[in-house]
Amino acid sequence: MLNSIFRRWLVVSLSITITILLILTVTVSWLVQRDYYRQGLKQLNERAESVELAYEEFSQGDLQAADFRKELRRIEKENHVSITILGKKMKVLKQELYEVGVRPDIRSWVTSVSEGNRVEEIEKFRNQDDTKMLIVGFPLKKDNRIVASAFIYSPAADVKQLAAPIRRSIWLVAIACAGPLIILLWFAIRRIAGPIQKMSEAAMAVANGEFASRVEIHGKDEVARLGASFNMMAERMERVEERRRRLIMEIAHELRTPLTSIRGTLQALTDGILTNEEQSEFIALSLQESLRLGKLIDQIHELSAFEEHQIQFEFKRIDMTELTDQTVLQFKHKAESQGIQLQFVSNKHTPIILKADPVRLRQAIINLIGNALDHNQQGTTVTVQLAADQQKVKLIVQDNGQGISAEHIPHIFDRLYKADDSRSSKGSGLGLTITRYIVQAHQGTIRAVPERGKGTEMHVELPLNRT
Repeated sequence: MLNSIFRRWLVVSLSITITILLILTVTVSWLVQRDYYRQGLKQLNERAESVELAYEEFSQGDLQAADFRKELRRIEKENHVSITILGKKMKVLKQELYEVGVRPDIRSWVTSVSEGNRVEEIEKFRNQDDTKMLIVGFPLKKDNRIVASAFIYSPAADVKQLAAPIRRSIWLVAIACAGPLIILLWFAIRRIAGPIQKMSEAAMAVANGEFASRVEIHGKDEVARLGASFNMMAERMERVEERRRRLIMEIAHELRTPLTSIRGTLQALTDGILTNEEQSEFIALSLQESLRLGKLIDQIHELSAFEEHQIQFEFKRIDMTELTDQTVLQFKHKAESQGIQLQFVSNKHTPIILKADPVRLRQAIINLIGNALDHNQQGTTVTVQLAADQQKVKLIVQDNGQGISAEHIPHIFDRLYKADDSRSSKGSGLGLTITRYIVQAHQGTIRAVPERGKGTEMHVELPLNRT
């Protein structure tokens, strides 16, 4: 893996480096060419001033034609330039001047200069000459009249040859640095790829079911944060796997009791060892166990839907007072049959309006009240209290039974958890878990407030201004 990453990084790094060097070479060549041309044209313009000055003396009669030509040759020789003057015959002079130097092939230059414009070009001066020239064209005037077009030009050196030493230096420096850079890249890749390779091995171990695999974290860079995220993921997967295994064991245990009872009844009926009275009793018991088994299966399915976020909530404005009152009335008959007093304490004439799913919220209240009735004995009082302030509504389901031991409190909302030791007691151990999901979906909180020997209180708080 390390070699593979190194090869890829090496190819990418070399590609980027070569691209940068090519761009740098082209840029340097262009800058050298631009500065050379600018400097060359600047020098030609300076020589043009000398030509203009000589022509001014010539036009004023201070220089004869021969002396003027001699001055032009001097400027050409000393500055390594060529001069061309094209103009009409100038009758004011004793010796006529028509043309000096070689006529350029591009007529547009002559036309432009004869109209009073200056020309700066980098082109061939004649078609039969392949040499590129730096050319400056300018008008010659007498009495504010353009009487001639002057051109001063010189060969443009091969700019590529001028930039060649710089280009060679750039590539020589790059080659000299290539070895150390490759070594540094190797160590950098080892530093980066090493942890990644370990994470790959740990990920393979997790994929094979070894959820205890972790990676060591060093530093605070992106690789370290990736390792921390991997460890967090592996830890969560380990917890999920543990909960899955525990759930399977607990479900198997929960199913074993009713199935054993039903199987025993059927076996006794098959063997014909029961009296008529015993048959009725055992059949009723088996029916009760089958109903509990069906309820357990339904709750497991529902809990799975909650955990997979497949439950759809339909929130609407409801009256919490009315909803709670109706739910309490629903349990009145069951409470009386068990010898438990069930009462609702609230201002029934003051509605408490909040945004909630009435079906799911009723389900949560049913679970809380049903849980209190199922786990308390005759003579117990179960009180449902409802109150609200400006920010939240508070629902309390309280009983004065035996209460719950403190060691059970952190686990009572876990699925299939039962606070008492007997697994055959009433309830499936899923009601409070489902209730917690419903309350959390309403952005609320639920907690148990126990006091051993003095009963249990289940506190539910829901926001009134739910977004």
